[in-house]
Amino acid sequence: MEETGLSEDFLLTALENIKLLTETEKILQAPVYNKFRSQDMEVKQNHNIHQIILELTEQCNLRCRYCVYNEDHEDFRGFSTKNMTWEIAKKALDFAIAHSEEEFFVTFYGGEPLLQFPLMKQCMDYTIEKIGKKKKLHFGFTTNLTLVTREMAEYFASLESCIVTGSVDGPEEIHDANRIMVSHTGSFSKAMKGLKLLIDCMGEKKAGDAIGINAVLTPPYTVEKIEGINQFFRSIPWLPENITIRTSYMQGSNKKRMNNQQQNIIEMPENMETLEESDPLEYWRLDKICKQKDEEIKYNMNNANLSRIQHRIIAEEPIQFMAQNGCCAPGERRLYVTTTGKFHVCERIGESPVIGDVENGMDLEAIKKYYIDEYAKKSLPDCSNCWAVHLCSLCYASFYDEGGINIEKKKALCRDRKIMAINDLISYHQIMEQNPSYLDRYCSEKPE
Repeated sequence: MEETGLSEDFLLTALENIKLLTETEKILQAPVYNKFRSQDMEVKQNHNIHQIILELTEQCNLRCRYCVYNEDHEDFRGFSTKNMTWEIAKKALDFAIAHSEEEFFVTFYGGEPLLQFPLMKQCMDYTIEKIGKKKKLHFGFTTNLTLVTREMAEYFASLESCIVTGSVDGPEEIHDANRIMVSHTGSFSKAMKGLKLLIDCMGEKKAGDAIGINAVLTPPYTVEKIEGINQFFRSIPWLPENITIRTSYMQGSNKKRMNNQQQNIIEMPENMETLEESDPLEYWRLDKICKQKDEEIKYNMNNANLSRIQHRIIAEEPIQFMAQNGCCAPGERRLYVTTTGKFHVCERIGESPVIGDVENGMDLEAIKKYYIDEYAKKSLPDCSNCWAVHLCSLCYASFYDEGGINIEKKKALCRDRKIMAINDLISYHQIMEQNPSYLDRYCSEKPE
Protein backbone atom coordinates (compact mmCIF):
# COMPACT_ATOMS: atom_id res chain seq x y z
CA MET A 1 0.00 0.00 0.00
CA GLU A 2 2.86 2.37 0.81
CA GLU A 3 4.39 1.70 -2.60
CA THR A 4 1.30 3.06 -4.35
CA GLY A 5 2.26 6.60 -3.36
CA LEU A 6 -1.37 7.32 -2.48
CA SER A 7 -2.28 9.32 0.60
CA GLU A 8 -3.17 7.59 3.85
CA ASP A 9 -6.66 9.09 3.84
CA PHE A 10 -7.29 7.80 0.29
CA LEU A 11 -6.08 4.30 1.19
CA LEU A 12 -8.16 4.14 4.36
CA THR A 13 -11.26 5.21 2.41
CA ALA A 14 -10.53 2.55 -0.23
CA LEU A 15 -10.16 -0.13 2.45
CA GLU A 16 -13.44 0.93 4.06
CA ASN A 17 -15.12 0.63 0.66
CA ILE A 18 -13.71 -2.86 0.15
CA LYS A 19 -14.86 -3.88 3.63
CA LEU A 20 -18.32 -2.49 2.88
CA LEU A 21 -18.51 -4.34 -0.44
CA THR A 22 -17.55 -7.67 1.14
CA GLU A 23 -20.43 -7.21 3.58
CA THR A 24 -23.11 -5.81 1.27
CA GLU A 25 -22.20 -7.16 -2.18
CA LYS A 26 -20.66 -10.44 -0.94
CA ILE A 27 -17.53 -10.04 -3.07
CA LEU A 28 -14.46 -12.14 -2.22
CA GLN A 29 -16.72 -14.71 -0.54
CA ALA A 30 -16.79 -17.56 -3.06
CA PRO A 31 -17.19 -20.89 -1.25
CA VAL A 32 -14.64 -23.66 -1.27
CA TYR A 33 -16.09 -26.29 -3.60
CA ASN A 34 -15.52 -29.90 -2.59
CA LYS A 35 -17.81 -31.61 -5.07
CA PHE A 36 -19.71 -31.18 -8.32
CA ARG A 37 -23.47 -30.83 -8.28
CA SER A 38 -23.73 -34.03 -10.36
CA GLN A 39 -22.36 -36.05 -7.42
CA ASP A 40 -25.59 -35.38 -5.52
CA MET A 41 -27.70 -36.80 -8.33
CA GLU A 42 -28.62 -40.45 -8.35
CA VAL A 43 -27.47 -42.27 -11.47
CA LYS A 44 -30.54 -44.20 -12.55
CA GLN A 45 -32.19 -45.75 -15.56
CA ASN A 46 -33.26 -42.51 -17.15
CA HIS A 47 -36.64 -41.74 -18.59
CA ASN A 48 -35.79 -38.53 -20.37
CA ILE A 49 -33.66 -39.27 -23.44
CA HIS A 50 -33.88 -36.20 -25.63
CA GLN A 51 -31.98 -37.46 -28.65
CA ILE A 52 -30.77 -40.78 -30.04
CA ILE A 53 -27.99 -40.74 -32.64
CA LEU A 54 -27.61 -43.85 -34.79
CA GLU A 55 -24.25 -44.48 -36.43
CA LEU A 56 -25.59 -46.08 -39.60
CA THR A 57 -22.20 -46.76 -41.16
CA GLU A 58 -18.45 -46.37 -40.75
CA GLN A 59 -18.11 -45.92 -44.52
CA CYS A 60 -17.77 -42.60 -46.33
CA ASN A 61 -17.45 -41.64 -49.98
CA LEU A 62 -15.23 -38.68 -49.08
CA ARG A 63 -11.77 -38.47 -47.55
CA CYS A 64 -11.74 -34.95 -46.13
CA ARG A 65 -8.21 -34.06 -45.15
CA TYR A 66 -9.23 -32.77 -41.70
CA CYS A 67 -11.66 -35.58 -40.84
CA VAL A 68 -11.24 -37.10 -37.36
CA TYR A 69 -11.66 -40.56 -38.86
CA ASN A 70 -8.46 -40.28 -40.89
CA GLU A 71 -5.53 -42.44 -39.85
CA ASP A 72 -3.60 -39.56 -38.24
CA HIS A 73 -6.28 -39.09 -35.55
CA GLU A 74 -5.40 -41.77 -33.01
CA ASP A 75 -8.29 -40.97 -30.67
CA PHE A 76 -10.99 -41.89 -33.21
CA ARG A 77 -11.80 -45.03 -35.13
CA GLY A 78 -10.89 -45.18 -38.79
CA PHE A 79 -13.15 -45.82 -41.76
CA SER A 80 -14.36 -49.40 -42.24
CA THR A 81 -17.02 -51.40 -44.06
CA LYS A 82 -19.20 -51.75 -40.94
CA ASN A 83 -22.88 -50.94 -41.30
CA MET A 84 -25.64 -50.96 -38.70
CA THR A 85 -28.24 -53.71 -39.17
CA TRP A 86 -31.98 -53.19 -38.92
CA GLU A 87 -32.03 -55.52 -35.90
CA ILE A 88 -29.63 -53.27 -33.96
CA ALA A 89 -31.36 -50.09 -35.14
CA LYS A 90 -34.77 -51.38 -34.07
CA LYS A 91 -33.55 -52.39 -30.60
CA ALA A 92 -31.89 -48.99 -30.15
CA LEU A 93 -35.03 -47.16 -31.23
CA ASP A 94 -37.26 -49.27 -28.99
CA PHE A 95 -35.05 -48.55 -25.99
CA ALA A 96 -34.84 -44.82 -26.68
CA ILE A 97 -38.56 -44.42 -27.39
CA ALA A 98 -39.42 -46.20 -24.14
CA HIS A 99 -37.22 -43.73 -22.23
CA SER A 100 -37.78 -40.60 -24.29
CA GLU A 101 -39.03 -37.12 -23.47
CA GLU A 102 -42.14 -35.52 -24.91
CA GLU A 103 -39.94 -33.92 -27.57
CA PHE A 104 -37.77 -36.58 -29.17
CA PHE A 105 -35.03 -36.34 -31.82
CA VAL A 106 -33.86 -39.27 -33.95
CA THR A 107 -30.67 -38.38 -35.79
CA PHE A 108 -28.28 -40.26 -38.05
CA TYR A 109 -24.52 -40.22 -38.30
CA GLY A 110 -21.63 -41.92 -40.07
CA GLY A 111 -19.43 -42.03 -42.06
CA GLU A 112 -21.83 -40.70 -44.58
CA PRO A 113 -25.34 -41.72 -43.43
CA LEU A 114 -26.89 -41.39 -46.89
CA LEU A 115 -24.87 -44.44 -47.95
CA GLN A 116 -27.48 -46.26 -45.84
CA PHE A 117 -30.55 -44.31 -46.96
CA PRO A 118 -32.84 -47.41 -47.11
CA LEU A 119 -32.04 -48.13 -43.44
CA MET A 120 -32.45 -44.46 -42.52
CA LYS A 121 -35.88 -44.37 -44.15
CA GLN A 122 -36.86 -47.64 -42.45
CA CYS A 123 -35.90 -46.15 -39.06
CA MET A 124 -37.87 -42.97 -39.74
CA ASP A 125 -40.98 -44.81 -40.90
CA TYR A 126 -40.82 -47.17 -37.92
CA THR A 127 -40.46 -44.34 -35.41
CA ILE A 128 -43.37 -42.40 -36.94
CA GLU A 129 -45.55 -45.51 -36.83
CA LYS A 130 -44.59 -46.32 -33.23
CA ILE A 131 -44.85 -42.81 -31.76
CA GLY A 132 -47.66 -41.42 -33.89
CA LYS A 133 -48.87 -38.11 -32.43
CA LYS A 134 -47.95 -39.01 -28.85
CA LYS A 135 -44.69 -37.02 -28.91
CA LYS A 136 -43.23 -34.09 -30.79
CA LEU A 137 -40.92 -35.93 -33.17
CA HIS A 138 -37.93 -34.60 -35.11
CA PHE A 139 -35.44 -36.26 -37.43
CA GLY A 140 -32.01 -35.04 -38.46
CA PHE A 141 -28.69 -36.01 -39.96
CA THR A 142 -25.33 -34.62 -41.04
CA THR A 143 -24.29 -35.17 -44.65
CA ASN A 144 -21.64 -34.18 -47.18
CA LEU A 145 -24.57 -33.63 -49.61
CA THR A 146 -22.92 -35.43 -52.53
CA LEU A 147 -25.31 -38.42 -52.54
CA VAL A 148 -28.61 -36.52 -52.32
CA THR A 149 -31.09 -37.64 -54.99
CA ARG A 150 -34.51 -36.26 -55.84
CA GLU A 151 -36.11 -39.34 -54.24
CA MET A 152 -34.27 -38.64 -50.99
CA ALA A 153 -34.98 -34.91 -51.08
CA GLU A 154 -38.69 -35.43 -51.69
CA TYR A 155 -38.91 -37.93 -48.82
CA PHE A 156 -37.15 -35.60 -46.36
CA ALA A 157 -39.39 -32.75 -47.52
CA SER A 158 -42.47 -34.87 -46.79
CA LEU A 159 -41.52 -35.25 -43.12
CA GLU A 160 -43.04 -32.85 -40.62
CA SER A 161 -39.67 -32.05 -39.07
CA CYS A 162 -36.34 -33.09 -40.58
CA ILE A 163 -33.20 -31.08 -39.84
CA VAL A 164 -30.36 -31.49 -42.34
CA THR A 165 -26.83 -30.23 -41.69
CA GLY A 166 -24.80 -30.12 -44.89
CA SER A 167 -21.07 -29.53 -45.20
CA VAL A 168 -19.90 -26.74 -47.51
CA ASP A 169 -16.66 -24.96 -46.65
CA GLY A 170 -17.03 -22.04 -49.05
CA PRO A 171 -16.33 -21.37 -52.72
CA GLU A 172 -15.06 -24.20 -54.91
CA GLU A 173 -11.33 -23.61 -54.48
CA ILE A 174 -11.62 -23.51 -50.68
CA HIS A 175 -14.11 -26.38 -50.41
CA ASP A 176 -12.15 -28.68 -52.72
CA ALA A 177 -8.85 -27.98 -50.95
CA ASN A 178 -9.93 -30.39 -48.21
CA ARG A 179 -13.30 -31.99 -49.01
CA ILE A 180 -12.24 -34.55 -51.60
CA MET A 181 -13.76 -37.77 -52.89
CA VAL A 182 -12.11 -41.16 -52.40
CA SER A 183 -10.82 -40.66 -55.94
CA HIS A 184 -9.08 -37.45 -54.75
CA THR A 185 -11.29 -35.25 -56.93
CA GLY A 186 -13.18 -32.28 -55.52
CA SER A 187 -16.71 -32.67 -54.15
CA PHE A 188 -17.94 -29.07 -54.52
CA SER A 189 -20.18 -29.45 -57.57
CA LYS A 190 -21.87 -32.58 -56.22
CA ALA A 191 -22.39 -31.02 -52.77
CA MET A 192 -23.96 -27.87 -54.23
CA LYS A 193 -26.21 -29.94 -56.47
CA GLY A 194 -27.41 -31.93 -53.45
CA LEU A 195 -28.00 -28.76 -51.44
CA LYS A 196 -30.02 -27.22 -54.27
CA LEU A 197 -32.15 -30.39 -54.57
CA LEU A 198 -33.01 -30.27 -50.87
CA ILE A 199 -33.96 -26.59 -51.01
CA ASP A 200 -36.04 -27.02 -54.16
CA CYS A 201 -37.99 -29.95 -52.72
CA MET A 202 -38.54 -28.37 -49.31
CA GLY A 203 -39.34 -24.91 -50.59
CA GLU A 204 -37.58 -21.74 -49.44
CA LYS A 205 -39.49 -21.23 -46.17
CA LYS A 206 -39.21 -24.80 -44.89
CA ALA A 207 -35.62 -25.16 -46.12
CA GLY A 208 -34.60 -22.00 -44.29
CA ASP A 209 -35.76 -23.53 -41.02
CA ALA A 210 -34.73 -27.12 -41.70
CA ILE A 211 -31.35 -26.88 -43.43
CA GLY A 212 -28.11 -25.74 -41.87
CA ILE A 213 -24.64 -25.47 -43.35
CA ASN A 214 -21.42 -26.21 -41.49
CA ALA A 215 -18.27 -24.63 -42.90
CA VAL A 216 -14.88 -25.76 -41.57
CA LEU A 217 -12.30 -22.99 -41.57
CA THR A 218 -8.67 -23.97 -42.16
CA PRO A 219 -5.40 -21.98 -42.13
CA PRO A 220 -4.25 -19.48 -43.19
CA TYR A 221 -6.78 -17.25 -41.43
CA THR A 222 -6.69 -14.08 -43.51
CA VAL A 223 -9.15 -11.22 -43.89
CA GLU A 224 -9.31 -11.93 -47.60
CA LYS A 225 -10.20 -15.60 -47.05
CA ILE A 226 -12.85 -14.95 -44.41
CA GLU A 227 -14.42 -12.15 -46.44
CA GLY A 228 -14.40 -14.39 -49.52
CA ILE A 229 -16.23 -17.24 -47.77
CA ASN A 230 -18.73 -14.81 -46.27
CA GLN A 231 -19.41 -13.21 -49.66
CA PHE A 232 -19.78 -16.63 -51.29
CA PHE A 233 -22.66 -17.59 -49.02
CA ARG A 234 -24.24 -14.15 -49.34
CA SER A 235 -24.16 -14.32 -53.14
CA ILE A 236 -25.90 -17.69 -53.74
CA PRO A 237 -29.24 -16.54 -55.21
CA TRP A 238 -31.23 -19.65 -54.26
CA LEU A 239 -29.99 -19.91 -50.67
CA PRO A 240 -32.81 -19.03 -48.21
CA GLU A 241 -32.17 -15.78 -46.39
CA ASN A 242 -32.72 -17.33 -42.94
CA ILE A 243 -30.60 -20.44 -43.46
CA THR A 244 -28.16 -21.05 -40.60
CA ILE A 245 -24.47 -21.17 -41.53
CA ARG A 246 -22.21 -22.30 -38.71
CA THR A 247 -18.46 -22.43 -38.72
CA SER A 248 -15.95 -24.60 -36.93
CA TYR A 249 -12.23 -25.22 -36.91
CA MET A 250 -10.74 -28.57 -37.77
CA GLN A 251 -10.61 -30.70 -34.65
CA GLY A 252 -7.20 -31.19 -33.13
CA SER A 253 -5.58 -28.50 -35.26
CA ASN A 254 -3.30 -25.99 -33.65
CA LYS A 255 -4.66 -22.67 -34.82
CA LYS A 256 -1.59 -20.89 -33.46
CA ARG A 257 0.45 -22.45 -36.25
CA MET A 258 -1.18 -20.23 -38.85
CA ASN A 259 1.14 -19.05 -41.59
CA ASN A 260 2.02 -15.56 -40.41
CA GLN A 261 3.93 -14.91 -43.62
CA GLN A 262 0.66 -14.68 -45.54
CA GLN A 263 -0.41 -11.25 -46.69
CA ASN A 264 -3.39 -9.53 -45.06
CA ILE A 265 -3.28 -11.56 -41.83
CA ILE A 266 -5.80 -10.15 -39.38
CA GLU A 267 -4.17 -7.42 -37.30
CA MET A 268 -5.39 -6.76 -33.80
CA PRO A 269 -4.81 -4.26 -31.00
CA GLU A 270 -2.71 -5.46 -28.09
CA ASN A 271 -5.65 -6.22 -25.78
CA MET A 272 -7.19 -8.54 -28.39
CA GLU A 273 -4.14 -10.65 -29.19
CA THR A 274 -5.44 -13.75 -27.41
CA LEU A 275 -8.78 -13.60 -29.24
CA GLU A 276 -7.02 -13.51 -32.59
CA GLU A 277 -4.95 -16.53 -31.57
CA SER A 278 -7.82 -18.58 -30.20
CA ASP A 279 -10.58 -17.59 -32.62
CA PRO A 280 -9.55 -15.40 -35.58
CA LEU A 281 -12.95 -15.76 -37.22
CA GLU A 282 -14.66 -14.44 -34.09
CA TYR A 283 -12.25 -11.52 -34.01
CA TRP A 284 -13.26 -10.64 -37.59
CA ARG A 285 -16.92 -10.90 -36.71
CA LEU A 286 -16.59 -8.83 -33.53
CA ASP A 287 -15.13 -5.98 -35.57
CA LYS A 288 -18.18 -6.11 -37.89
CA ILE A 289 -20.67 -6.21 -35.02
CA CYS A 290 -19.09 -3.36 -33.08
CA LYS A 291 -19.07 -1.22 -36.22
CA GLN A 292 -22.76 -2.13 -36.60
CA LYS A 293 -22.12 -3.90 -39.89
CA ASP A 294 -23.49 -7.23 -38.64
CA GLU A 295 -26.06 -7.25 -41.44
CA GLU A 296 -23.11 -8.04 -43.72
CA ILE A 297 -22.34 -11.27 -41.83
CA LYS A 298 -23.76 -14.48 -43.24
CA TYR A 299 -22.00 -16.67 -40.68
CA ASN A 300 -23.70 -17.66 -37.44
CA MET A 301 -20.61 -18.30 -35.38
CA ASN A 302 -20.17 -18.28 -31.63
CA ASN A 303 -23.45 -16.79 -30.48
CA ALA A 304 -23.62 -19.72 -28.05
CA ASN A 305 -20.65 -18.25 -26.16
CA LEU A 306 -22.32 -14.85 -25.97
CA SER A 307 -25.63 -16.46 -24.96
CA ARG A 308 -23.86 -18.34 -22.19
CA ILE A 309 -22.79 -15.00 -20.71
CA GLN A 310 -26.16 -13.37 -21.40
CA HIS A 311 -27.92 -16.15 -19.48
CA ARG A 312 -25.27 -16.72 -16.82
CA ILE A 313 -26.39 -17.27 -13.26
CA ILE A 314 -26.54 -13.95 -11.39
CA ALA A 315 -27.14 -14.31 -7.67
CA GLU A 316 -27.28 -12.06 -4.64
CA GLU A 317 -25.15 -14.54 -2.72
CA PRO A 318 -22.09 -16.46 -4.00
CA ILE A 319 -23.17 -19.56 -5.95
CA GLN A 320 -22.97 -22.56 -3.65
CA PHE A 321 -22.84 -25.31 -6.27
CA MET A 322 -20.40 -26.14 -9.04
CA ALA A 323 -21.63 -27.67 -12.27
CA GLN A 324 -19.58 -30.41 -13.90
CA ASN A 325 -18.08 -27.95 -16.38
CA GLY A 326 -19.89 -28.25 -19.73
CA CYS A 327 -20.70 -31.96 -19.39
CA CYS A 328 -24.22 -33.27 -19.94
CA ALA A 329 -25.74 -36.14 -17.98
CA PRO A 330 -24.54 -39.30 -19.76
CA GLY A 331 -27.35 -41.02 -21.64
CA GLU A 332 -29.92 -38.30 -21.04
CA ARG A 333 -29.36 -35.28 -23.24
CA ARG A 334 -28.25 -37.55 -26.07
CA LEU A 335 -27.43 -41.21 -26.60
CA TYR A 336 -25.05 -42.33 -29.34
CA VAL A 337 -25.36 -45.86 -30.70
CA THR A 338 -22.51 -47.34 -32.76
CA THR A 339 -22.91 -49.68 -35.73
CA THR A 340 -22.42 -52.63 -33.37
CA GLY A 341 -25.03 -51.44 -30.85
CA LYS A 342 -22.73 -49.98 -28.17
CA PHE A 343 -23.94 -46.92 -26.25
CA HIS A 344 -21.68 -43.87 -25.99
CA VAL A 345 -22.19 -40.44 -24.43
CA CYS A 346 -22.28 -38.62 -27.78
CA GLU A 347 -21.02 -38.68 -31.35
CA ARG A 348 -18.23 -36.16 -30.74
CA ILE A 349 -16.25 -38.43 -28.40
CA GLY A 350 -13.69 -40.79 -29.88
CA GLU A 351 -12.66 -44.00 -28.13
CA SER A 352 -14.20 -43.83 -24.64
CA PRO A 353 -15.84 -46.10 -22.05
CA VAL A 354 -19.19 -47.45 -23.26
CA ILE A 355 -22.28 -46.75 -21.15
CA GLY A 356 -24.38 -49.72 -22.25
CA ASP A 357 -25.65 -51.50 -25.35
CA VAL A 358 -28.86 -52.41 -27.16
CA GLU A 359 -29.06 -55.83 -25.47
CA ASN A 360 -28.67 -54.75 -21.84
CA GLY A 361 -29.62 -51.08 -21.77
CA MET A 362 -27.68 -48.56 -19.70
CA ASP A 363 -24.63 -49.63 -17.71
CA LEU A 364 -25.24 -47.51 -14.62
CA GLU A 365 -22.08 -48.70 -12.89
CA ALA A 366 -19.91 -47.61 -15.83
CA ILE A 367 -21.61 -44.20 -15.95
CA LYS A 368 -21.01 -43.62 -12.25
CA LYS A 369 -17.45 -44.94 -12.32
CA TYR A 370 -16.08 -43.21 -15.42
CA TYR A 371 -18.26 -40.15 -15.92
CA ILE A 372 -19.14 -39.09 -12.36
CA ASP A 373 -16.73 -40.45 -9.72
CA GLU A 374 -13.45 -40.47 -11.66
CA TYR A 375 -14.29 -37.16 -13.30
CA ALA A 376 -14.81 -35.54 -9.91
CA LYS A 377 -11.78 -37.13 -8.27
CA LYS A 378 -9.39 -35.95 -10.97
CA SER A 379 -10.99 -32.59 -11.81
CA LEU A 380 -11.91 -31.12 -8.43
CA PRO A 381 -8.40 -29.98 -7.40
CA ASP A 382 -8.27 -27.59 -10.36
CA CYS A 383 -11.94 -26.80 -10.92
CA SER A 384 -12.58 -25.88 -7.28
CA ASN A 385 -9.97 -23.11 -7.53
CA CYS A 386 -10.88 -21.80 -10.99
CA TRP A 387 -12.43 -18.34 -11.41
CA ALA A 388 -14.05 -19.40 -14.71
CA VAL A 389 -15.75 -22.55 -13.46
CA HIS A 390 -19.28 -21.17 -13.97
CA LEU A 391 -18.47 -20.18 -17.56
CA CYS A 392 -16.64 -23.40 -18.45
CA SER A 393 -17.90 -25.39 -21.43
CA LEU A 394 -15.30 -28.18 -21.44
CA CYS A 395 -17.04 -31.52 -21.88
CA TYR A 396 -16.23 -35.22 -22.12
CA ALA A 397 -15.64 -34.97 -25.87
CA SER A 398 -12.51 -32.87 -25.37
CA PHE A 399 -10.47 -35.11 -23.09
CA TYR A 400 -11.83 -38.65 -22.81
CA ASP A 401 -10.14 -41.71 -24.29
CA GLU A 402 -10.60 -45.44 -24.03
CA GLY A 403 -9.53 -45.50 -20.37
CA GLY A 404 -11.78 -42.64 -19.28
CA ILE A 405 -10.81 -39.09 -18.39
CA ASN A 406 -7.38 -38.01 -19.62
CA ILE A 407 -6.66 -35.44 -16.92
CA GLU A 408 -3.40 -34.23 -18.47
CA LYS A 409 -5.22 -33.44 -21.69
CA LYS A 410 -7.92 -31.66 -19.69
CA LYS A 411 -5.34 -29.57 -17.84
CA ALA A 412 -3.81 -28.52 -21.15
CA LEU A 413 -7.21 -27.42 -22.43
CA CYS A 414 -8.04 -25.45 -19.27
CA ARG A 415 -5.66 -22.62 -20.09
CA ASP A 416 -7.17 -22.13 -23.53
CA ARG A 417 -10.68 -22.28 -22.10
CA LYS A 418 -9.85 -19.53 -19.58
CA ILE A 419 -8.48 -17.37 -22.38
CA MET A 420 -11.67 -18.05 -24.31
CA ALA A 421 -13.77 -17.04 -21.31
CA ILE A 422 -11.86 -13.76 -20.99
CA ASN A 423 -12.27 -13.08 -24.70
CA ASP A 424 -15.98 -13.93 -24.58
CA LEU A 425 -16.44 -11.46 -21.72
CA ILE A 426 -14.50 -8.80 -23.62
CA SER A 427 -16.56 -9.44 -26.76
CA TYR A 428 -19.85 -9.43 -24.87
CA HIS A 429 -19.21 -6.10 -23.19
CA GLN A 430 -17.84 -4.47 -26.32
CA ILE A 431 -21.03 -5.46 -28.15
CA MET A 432 -23.14 -4.31 -25.20
CA GLU A 433 -21.49 -0.89 -25.40
CA GLN A 434 -21.42 -0.46 -29.18
CA ASN A 435 -24.26 -2.55 -30.67
CA PRO A 436 -26.53 -3.85 -27.86
CA SER A 437 -29.42 -4.66 -30.22
CA TYR A 438 -27.30 -7.52 -31.59
CA LEU A 439 -27.52 -9.32 -28.24
CA ASP A 440 -31.30 -8.92 -28.18
CA ARG A 441 -31.63 -10.37 -31.69
CA TYR A 442 -29.22 -13.29 -31.56
CA CYS A 443 -28.65 -14.18 -27.91
CA SER A 444 -32.22 -14.25 -26.58
CA GLU A 445 -32.33 -18.06 -26.40
CA LYS A 446 -30.30 -20.04 -23.92
CA PRO A 447 -27.54 -22.19 -25.48
CA GLU A 448 -27.94 -25.99 -25.39
